[in-house]
Parts: sequence; structure tokens; C-alpha cells
Amino acid sequence: MKDRTFCLVVGIFSVLNTIQFLIFDLNHITAIGYEDKVNIYKETKSEVVSWMMTHKKNISVVLSTVTIAVSLSMLYCVHTSKYLGLLGYAMWIVTYELLSFSMVMLVNGIIREQFKELSYLYLTFQISRMLLHFLCLPFITKHTYVLYKDPKILSKTGRRRHSSLSTVDSW
Repeated sequence: MKDRTFCLVVGIFSVLNTIQFLIFDLNHITAIGYEDKVNIYKETKSEVVSWMMTHKKNISVVLSTVTIAVSLSMLYCVHTSKYLGLLGYAMWIVTYELLSFSMVMLVNGIIREQFKELSYLYLTFQISRMLLHFLCLPFITKHTYVLYKDPKILSKTGRRRHSSLSTVDSW
């Protein structure tokens, strides 16, 4: 598979995967039970953790919206052979995954013991998503470098079509 095609696949994967994890985050349960609700999180004295838990859905929506916008921008830049979109995508994905991982680790620290398996599930999802994103970065970086060095090599304007008339006229 060519690097350009691989970048297109990565962009589409990133959009769809971000939407999937946004749905998971927005439907995240914090209490179990109907009449006697049991909170799955322990009380915390940390202001950072309590602020993060209070605004977790808003943080997820903002991070996901920016990620979808950056991924769509990358798809456009791959189509038009502009390297800045790919470079921005690579930098944003690293930032996005590190922020998401730190949120999962903070949540993992305050979950009650009887619900620890749930935190392992969230951690597994996060690590698998990070691996998929980070394993794609070398191909994106390579394609970015190729576009940076010679932008006309892959663009439509750089391709020249030879017709039979131009061959005849040159004689």
C-alpha cells in the first residue's frame, strides 16, 4: 500500500474511531442501581481529579471534536498534497492520546475495588487505540517528509500527461 493511500485510511480510521470513543465516553456510567444507587468512584480530595470528573464529558467532547476536525483536515491535505495538515495531525494525535491516557489513569485511581474490572476494560481500550494511532505515525511522517521535500511529486499538477500529438509535434 502506498503511503498516500495509507494516510487516507488512517484519517478515515481516526474519524470513525474518535466517534466511537466519544459515544463510549458520553454513555459512561457513574452509578449503578435503580433505587439504591451505588457510585462506582471513591470520594477524592484531589481538586484536579474532582474537576476532571465534573467536566469529563465536556473534555471528551472538545478533544473529540478537535480530533475529528484535525483528521478531516489531514484527509483534505493528503488529497491536495499539502504536508502541513499531516504534520499537524501527527502532533495533535500525540497530544490527544497523552491527554486521554492521563484521564483514564486518573479515573483508574479513584474507582472502587468492586468495579476494578471496569477500569481494566477502559485501560485496554485506551492502550489499543494508542497503539493503533502510534503505529500509523511512521507512515504519516514518511509521507509528510516526501511532500515536504518535493511537493510536486505526488500532486496532480506535477504529473504531466503525454499525448500522441505532442510526440508528433516534437519531431
